[in-house]
Amino acid sequence: MQFTFRRRVSILAVALVMAIQLVTLFPVLNAVRSDVEEQAQHSVDIAGAVFEEFMRSRADQLLTTVDVLVSDYGFKQAWSSGDHETIRSALLNHARRVGATVGLMSDLDGNVIVSAGDRRARSMDHVVTPLVHDASLDRPGHRVLEIGGTYYQTVTVPLRAPVAVAWVVLGFPIDDDLALHVQSLTGLDISFVRFGGGGAQAVASTLAPASQRGALSGLEPRPYQRQRTGADVPAGFLSLLRPFSGEASGLYVALQLPMRKATAAYRSIRNILLVITGSSLLLAVAGAFWLANTVTRPVGTLAAAARRMREGVYTEAIDVASNDELGELAESFNAMQLAIADRERQIVHQAHHDSLSGLPGRELVVSRLRDAIDGTRVLSVISLTLDKFNGIVSSLGHRAGDEVVRLVAGLLRSNTDENHILGHLSAYEFVVVLPERDAQQAEHWIERFADRLRSGVRVGDANISLQATAGVACSPDHGTDAAELCRRASIARAQARMKHKLCDVYRSGQEEKSRQQIRIVGDFPQALKNDELTLYLQPKIDCRTRRVVGAEALVRWQHPELGMLMPNAFVDAIEQAGGIAHLTRWVLRRAAAECRMWRDRGLGLSVAANISVDDLLDEYLPYFLLELVRQHDLAPSDLTLEVTETSIMHNVRKALTVVSCIHELGFRIAIDDFGTGQSALAQLKRLPVDELKIDKSFVLNMADRRDLAIVGTSIALAHQLGLGVVAEGVENEDVLNTLQGLGCEYAQGFHVSAPLPAAEFLPWLARWKAEQRAGVIALA
Repeated sequence: MQFTFRRRVSILAVALVMAIQLVTLFPVLNAVRSDVEEQAQHSVDIAGAVFEEFMRSRADQLLTTVDVLVSDYGFKQAWSSGDHETIRSALLNHARRVGATVGLMSDLDGNVIVSAGDRRARSMDHVVTPLVHDASLDRPGHRVLEIGGTYYQTVTVPLRAPVAVAWVVLGFPIDDDLALHVQSLTGLDISFVRFGGGGAQAVASTLAPASQRGALSGLEPRPYQRQRTGADVPAGFLSLLRPFSGEASGLYVALQLPMRKATAAYRSIRNILLVITGSSLLLAVAGAFWLANTVTRPVGTLAAAARRMREGVYTEAIDVASNDELGELAESFNAMQLAIADRERQIVHQAHHDSLSGLPGRELVVSRLRDAIDGTRVLSVISLTLDKFNGIVSSLGHRAGDEVVRLVAGLLRSNTDENHILGHLSAYEFVVVLPERDAQQAEHWIERFADRLRSGVRVGDANISLQATAGVACSPDHGTDAAELCRRASIARAQARMKHKLCDVYRSGQEEKSRQQIRIVGDFPQALKNDELTLYLQPKIDCRTRRVVGAEALVRWQHPELGMLMPNAFVDAIEQAGGIAHLTRWVLRRAAAECRMWRDRGLGLSVAANISVDDLLDEYLPYFLLELVRQHDLAPSDLTLEVTETSIMHNVRKALTVVSCIHELGFRIAIDDFGTGQSALAQLKRLPVDELKIDKSFVLNMADRRDLAIVGTSIALAHQLGLGVVAEGVENEDVLNTLQGLGCEYAQGFHVSAPLPAAEFLPWLARWKAEQRAGVIALA
């Protein structure tokens, strides 16, 4: 059984009071009982002394009476004259005067001459003779005699005329009256007893006949010693045995004090103490319950409050009407409850809000979006990211990046209504929920907000123009699950980024493509292990001579289930997953091996390979490249590394460091997709570049005079900087001739050849040489 705090307090209080009462009660009762027993013993001792004094006084009285009688002249004359009637009358009168029932006169030999009183005295010759023999002429004789079954106390005195001529005897009965008289003097029960084979037998007693045997049971002939008798009587008796008239008489007086009477005061005190103790215990129990309620009720209230706090309820104040420590504790609990509630609100807010922007996080956005879906007819979910945010951080620092995020969050708040839902999902990814807005309205909102971002935000003294990419998913067209809508908006945003669009709306099938990207990332390590990747080569020719000067190394993935995958199907996914370095090194190894094979066959062709943003941030890439050309016995200039403008601008400082190191080792550097970046011209003069590759988007549309102008300007700029130019996307002879006229050195595209498996490159080269009847020259 579990003891509650209240029960423990009650039991403790009751036990404490009970222990104190018992510790007090038993010593007091023992002391009172000992005192009562001592008083009883003292009373018995005093009664014995009183009895002794009474017997001496009685003996003196009897002697005086007899002396008066034997000294009477008339009594002597009656003896002299032989007047027996006068003697009898005198004996009778004196006997009655002192309470004697037997009176007689005998001669000196003990023969009874005259008797008076009890008729049994007339036949007392046989008992008088011993009395006469015990007496002497000089002192009276005292003796206890049994006459006819009755015990008497006798006094024997000589009659002198002038010499002893006779004996005068007076006898006093030892009976109940005497016992009652002694009882009146001592206050105790008196029994005159004699001892025989059956123990003590009462001769006379103040006790009722029926109780005499029980009261005297256990009494032993041990005079002057206190004894406990009457074992069969409740509480028994305290008895004191005294000889009635010397021990030779065989008659004793038993002075008995009933212990029930002696302990009456003790029992009265005991009962009073028990009543007091019981009352105290009742009061203690009542007080314990009061104390338990007084102490434990606030504690119980505090415990209940603690349980509520454990369950997360902090709104109920603790009411303890007390000014003591418990009241202070309750106030502390209330303060702690408020502090915990406030701190929990802060924790919940921080858990569900971004600490930088103050906007809700993913979980809270999904929760609010779920409610909004249930309460609106249609809504749009916008996933929006800031473009080139890492470039801002690398150029201006993390504090500037944090400030940009805060400012963009502020712009989102100022460009939305109260019923709109905002969220900050990652470093530069935001979500906006527009209730009662369809996809077209959401696109309009995105365009307006993008214009506001392009106008710039001020960070310190700088005004930073921002660009964004967004994706839109709508309910119910694209689903009614909140999390799915957010994910589909992100998928649409990723598609917009791939298409270089401001925004895109989710379309059916994009989700499957996203799942495929996830699968591709998961299968890539196995593809490397199982040799599922294939190296492809796209030839590069001299625009003037049409000779093949080298090839660009590309990669294809023969997936066991998805079939042949082109680079745009898996390269971006692998790069985002952080595995692009493994793919780059695979391509470089295979490209170097092909270049070595060409050298072994006397072909002075170079090979180019693309490197990514992550590769440019890898400080160990130069060591890998150097080891690679040494392993295949190649010159560093045989290998050209193509980097994009965007990859360099991701982290300009570190990219410049790595690119410069590679270039100093002798490797050639080419800017790929030139013209599609935003900041290449500002950094171009700082880059250790050997050639520019004009993006095919310009070359394919050279029929447009504006694209033609861009291509021509780019070629002229490259030549001014001392760089060679490679044009991508050459699809026909006219374009090739135009490029030749603009001064472009090299070209590649489907007009020359589509990318070929590495095993087919040399056969193709043989056919090309035959067709062009041109020799292969090295790229200077």
